[in-house]
Amino acid sequence: MLRNQKGISIYGIISIIAFLALIFILALPSMFNLNEKENEDLCIKQQEQLYKAIKQYMIDRGTDFTADAVELKRTGYLNSTFECPENGVGDKYQMSGTFVNGEPVISISCPNVGEFPGHVIPEAFFLKN
Repeated sequence: MLRNQKGISIYGIISIIAFLALIFILALPSMFNLNEKENEDLCIKQQEQLYKAIKQYMIDRGTDFTADAVELKRTGYLNSTFECPENGVGDKYQMSGTFVNGEPVISISCPNVGEFPGHVIPEAFFLKN
């Protein structure tokens, strides 16, 4: 004989716990910045791309660079603009370029370098470029 069941079955409880655990696991990296090394690598890669784009911009135009990444994108030197991946929207890189003795000298810095000191282009990059 079937009886009327009231309440939640054990399968319902297990399903709810599994769902909440999945949500927690997916949210964990963003809540605790577990992707710090990934973000650092991406930030450095973006700064290197900006460096190359600014250098080419300066060489092609024979002038100092005093604009921003939007100008590099508008003129075709970049496909998109970049922001530091650590804190998201609005973290634009500070950049400039000037000619010294006929050679381009370019400065790029991450806006979050004080909080994340690893967000600096390695010296080895400058030796190759």
